[in-house]
Amino acid sequence: MIEKTLLPSLKMGMRSSVNVSSDVLCALLETPALHALLDSFSEAIILCDGESRLRFLNLAAERVNRLSRQEAVGLPMVEFFQRSALSFDDFQQAVGRGATRALTRSRDGRMFLTSSQAVPTGAYEKPYTLLVQHDFDGRENQRRPSQQAFTPTPDNGLGDPQDNALHLSPLLSSIADTGVRAFRRRARLLLLGESGVGKTAIARHIHRAAGWGDRPFIHVNCGSIPDSLFESEMFGYERGAFTGALQGGKRGYIESASGGTLFLDEIGEIPLHVQAKLLKFLEDGTIQSVGSPLSKTVQVQVIAATNKDLRRLVETGEFRADLYYRLAVLPIEIPPLRQHLEDLPVLMDILLMRINRDRQPILRLANGCRQRLMNYDYPGNIRELVNVFERLAVLADEEAQEHHLPPELLGLATPVFARPATEQVDTQGQAPTGEEAGNPLKAQVQRFERQMILQAVQSQGSKRKAAQQLGIDVGTLIRKLQRD
Repeated sequence: MIEKTLLPSLKMGMRSSVNVSSDVLCALLETPALHALLDSFSEAIILCDGESRLRFLNLAAERVNRLSRQEAVGLPMVEFFQRSALSFDDFQQAVGRGATRALTRSRDGRMFLTSSQAVPTGAYEKPYTLLVQHDFDGRENQRRPSQQAFTPTPDNGLGDPQDNALHLSPLLSSIADTGVRAFRRRARLLLLGESGVGKTAIARHIHRAAGWGDRPFIHVNCGSIPDSLFESEMFGYERGAFTGALQGGKRGYIESASGGTLFLDEIGEIPLHVQAKLLKFLEDGTIQSVGSPLSKTVQVQVIAATNKDLRRLVETGEFRADLYYRLAVLPIEIPPLRQHLEDLPVLMDILLMRINRDRQPILRLANGCRQRLMNYDYPGNIRELVNVFERLAVLADEEAQEHHLPPELLGLATPVFARPATEQVDTQGQAPTGEEAGNPLKAQVQRFERQMILQAVQSQGSKRKAAQQLGIDVGTLIRKLQRD
């Protein structure tokens, strides 16, 4: 009977360390000195024994869960969850799917990030379980920078999902945990997935969760660097290396990431003539700046990401096979949002929390609006979901209604990601007509530019080739696509 009360994820994932018998742990938990130490922590700390009975909670946990130590100690974990002022339903479901953390909510609307960890005990003894609860609030982060590995970095808006903690959905959290384990073993990771699925978010999470939060994290968008500048930007250059070079030379992205993580986003866009030099760096850890006869050794952990089929590029000769195998020590496939829509409630709660961080009155979702959001398949993935909530934050006052949603969610327009290239511009190459005719000229020109770029990217298969076809710089193409 007791076995059924154990949370599935807490029976696995024990880390090898010096085990302490359960008798010793019990004795330690009775010492006033340990109580005083744990009570000084701002995080809520809860410890359960191998039979899933609560053995200790500190003062912060008493305040958060609205239960005194006398009331809680001795309760089965499941009964503690029922008596707590927080709702642990999402947490129990998340760990049932293999995650180690999830959001819990209080009745007054506050949100907490609850994470679990198995504490090894003596041989043949069931492990203890440690629960740690952090206040999941943006303003709290500014006062406690040490929590950056668990909570999102505050910014001026929702922005790109890279720092919005959207990786905390159960499925993405499980995927990220796999990456963290491999990263700690110094394996190179290759993140694969459609545009907007959260590759950057997971890369940053892996970097921080592996304990590298105080080290450099250099994000390089390989698709936005012109071919002619790629080598000098990546490897740096010496004084006088070429016309226009800075007097003191310049460190490249690789050297800037020394001691930390180099995140090569859109790795499939790297020009062939640079791939050989990048391969050498991955093989021996040395780089040679443009204009320098000397090599230098740089210690860097590499994470690469792409939304392309690199194997197909290898077959067509656009990507080196040896470079592919150096990068893809552990390929990690990140599924599109439509394949894990059960995570939508968690993702929506995170985005609402960020909107309401500095907002009065707070924004709520009407039932009809929430239902529309739940029934959409998001061809633009998490980035599209973030965009929808940015729109709601602007248009809605207190309660977001269905009419505040984009036409795509109401079935009044075809999602831009799903439109065939032939539908994005007319056969005569004229600007869009109909409803757009009433828009200002600048807006019509920008929309027409975007449609032309999307058509070129789809027909050419890459942003770099599309830029060449359109006669513009690839960096300009990227900026025009990212423009609202």
